[in-house]
Amino acid sequence: MLLHTAMRARHPFAGLVFCALLAGCVTQRDPSVGPGGDLAPARASSSNLPLGPAVPVDDRSHAMFQALTGINGDAVASVQIGTPLSYVWFDGAAANPQRVAEAPVRMCTARGSLVKSTYITQPKDNTPGVKVLVIECLT
Repeated sequence: MLLHTAMRARHPFAGLVFCALLAGCVTQRDPSVGPGGDLAPARASSSNLPLGPAVPVDDRSHAMFQALTGINGDAVASVQIGTPLSYVWFDGAAANPQRVAEAPVRMCTARGSLVKSTYITQPKDNTPGVKVLVIECLT
């Protein structure tokens, strides 16, 4: 509508200039930026990281997920604790970003260890909205 109004003005090219200026104000968000504008805990884009395993079926309760990870249980789809890697599949939009950042320390501390590395990636089956938190604890 703004373009139509500008085109009806005495200077039809003014509408094109206006649209070009408006287009310069529109930016895309970095995929590593989570809800609220905070950087994801991994501080890296998930596009250059290896994919995590596909989302497994996990019938444990949401309260169990919350106790294991500290992430709000309704946002966690599954948890797999293994050696050397552990995985947490969660809803990137529903999970509290601060709790996701704290989950690796919580999970490794529960095993009597320190965090060696952690990152967030996508599952192999590309389930929409699901992210995988990959945690490696020191042995």
